[in-house]
Amino acid sequence: MKQYYSIAKRDNNPLRDFLLINKFQSKHYPSEPCLTVRKFSELGAKVKTVVGSAECLVIGFSETAVAVGAYISRELNSRFISTTREEIPECFERICFEEVHSHASSHSLCIRSELFSGISALIIADDEFTTGNTAVNLVNAVREFLPEYCKIYAASFVASRESIDFFRENGVQPIYQMKYEEIGSLQFPNNFKSDLDFQPRHFDLLIEENALLDFRMGVSGNSLFYEYERLCESVLRKSADILEKSKTLCVIGTEENCILPIVFGEMLSNRGYCVTVQGVTRSPILPAADNDYPMRTRAKLRSLYDNNRNVYLYNLSECDAAFVFTDAEKPSPEAMDMLGGVLPAKHTVLVCQKSALVNTSVRKNDGIVLLKDITGRVEPLPPEEREKYIRSGVHYCELLPAEYEPSSEYLRLYERGLEQWADATADAVTSIAEQIFSAKGRRAVIVSLARAGTPIGVLIVRYLRIKYGVNVAHYSVSIIRGRGIDKNAMRYILARHSPEDLQFVDGWTGKGAINSQLVEALKDFPEIDNNLGVLADPAGVCSLCGTHDDIFIPCSCLNGVVSGLFSRSFLRSDLIGEHDFHGAAYFSQLASGDRTYEFVERVERSFDLSGKTSPVVPCEYGCGLEETKRIAEKFGVSDINLVKPSIGETTRVLLRRIPRVILLKEKGSDLTAHIEELAEEKGVCVEEYPLKCYRAVGIISNE
Repeated sequence: MKQYYSIAKRDNNPLRDFLLINKFQSKHYPSEPCLTVRKFSELGAKVKTVVGSAECLVIGFSETAVAVGAYISRELNSRFISTTREEIPECFERICFEEVHSHASSHSLCIRSELFSGISALIIADDEFTTGNTAVNLVNAVREFLPEYCKIYAASFVASRESIDFFRENGVQPIYQMKYEEIGSLQFPNNFKSDLDFQPRHFDLLIEENALLDFRMGVSGNSLFYEYERLCESVLRKSADILEKSKTLCVIGTEENCILPIVFGEMLSNRGYCVTVQGVTRSPILPAADNDYPMRTRAKLRSLYDNNRNVYLYNLSECDAAFVFTDAEKPSPEAMDMLGGVLPAKHTVLVCQKSALVNTSVRKNDGIVLLKDITGRVEPLPPEEREKYIRSGVHYCELLPAEYEPSSEYLRLYERGLEQWADATADAVTSIAEQIFSAKGRRAVIVSLARAGTPIGVLIVRYLRIKYGVNVAHYSVSIIRGRGIDKNAMRYILARHSPEDLQFVDGWTGKGAINSQLVEALKDFPEIDNNLGVLADPAGVCSLCGTHDDIFIPCSCLNGVVSGLFSRSFLRSDLIGEHDFHGAAYFSQLASGDRTYEFVERVERSFDLSGKTSPVVPCEYGCGLEETKRIAEKFGVSDINLVKPSIGETTRVLLRRIPRVILLKEKGSDLTAHIEELAEEKGVCVEEYPLKCYRAVGIISNE
């Protein structure tokens, strides 16, 4: 074991001038991936003999021990999460602690109660413990989240006598393979080398892969490795031409992204390639030419995550092809070219594992919109053209509607409606937010149905933040009539949260078709509550609602410009792959007129934080659908999908379809003034009709 370790000199670190170099870890030092996996698994097996069958959570330290912790968790089939030095938008609750001697001292850990719930063993994983101070700092920070009966362990390849004693003093049991004192010491060289010279170079091949799981948010069981193996198989297919011409390969991970490169490297090695794996790191280590010194060369680069910080790559050697894996959401082009330029390889491949989410104006702390970006890849169609395709049998989700740009008169009506009905909207938000919090508490996870439900989800999380001081998670996902819910988005959410904590929300019901679609879709996820929450339920199908009246909800009037500036969801196999989220486009041309937060903040000002809400007057279940059927029969409509009841659905008909006629319960009503304005703009007939459940109904032309 001793032959795998050496000591190197840190660059300009007065708190600790040395660093233990682990030659099989595939991090600072290029390593054979099969050896890496074997050594990691041996440590995991040793941990398993100590903890037995306990329900465990493993926490790996960023950045060096992310992969160490992951492989221990794989051996234990346990929950796993890593600390991070990055900003993670989805991390709604976190704790912070310090690693004083480090080059980047501040760590954070996302706190998700379901990760800590019911565990009987917590394992803090690192590659080595010198003093144990950082591990104990972390333990002290998480104690309040641990069950009383939980035992705490610190697992590493190497531990010093000092750290072993310190752990035991603090109620932490150390598990290690070697003591620091057995490694010996090394006299540092007198002359250190300068950094490598290189010219920037574009990568030969860019591969983008949808990443459903994030170890910084926590994963359970072996799901992370299953996901990574799937992703690696995809990379193999997409890089087949380069692999066919290559024998020697280098696989590199960027900073905290340590696990996937090892998985890919092992896969390549098992296919007969000569492979090394290593990582770009924040750790500054001085290089020297002495034979016994481990770090021979150093390349100083810019971080793909933050172009203002330096990162390093050591001991590069020539190879036929180099594969770089990064999970940087928006890698710096300058940093990418620097990294591509330093690689001594004939062929270079950059694999970006990211969600490739559509841009939206929804702020990250208010929600994550789980839709793939298809901006510029699909031509938006005006209603007339789109209607021709739909009548010919094309599903509406395979077409992208052109976004309506409102007239000044329509905007005036919207603004008036916002002032008139903000209080009623706020009351409805308060009602369902209180019901959700009563049922699920601070662990609630809001899942809004894109896109009409998106601003409703934002309002609910804002109400709970203001009223109860909790930051509940909010995701917006696609559900499509006739095609179902986005299963990849569901897998993404369920990798992060317990199914019983999820609560679906939307803006309103029309006939109740999406509610029925949700109930059907969730048969594949039986542990999830299928009770949809809506502000207005005139269809009479949702018990979780603010009202059964057909109220004016201002965000129903403006589509994307009041719902985050993205399109309705899109699903077509040529653009949406098997492992992709459903798609959407971003309307950058409408950014100057974005009113999303004008709406949100106006309703927010009307929140009644006393929590008092008016009781919801019950209605007959399914009354809306029955009325819709009667209207269809009255107007000779054979396809009930052409009848769109409710203020919200009627507005959509006018914005996106070709209406035959608009029915209003009362002409001249402030509730439906915007509908009359739109109908006049488009030359659509408006009739007064004795509606019972609804204030408005739009009938789509079938000619």
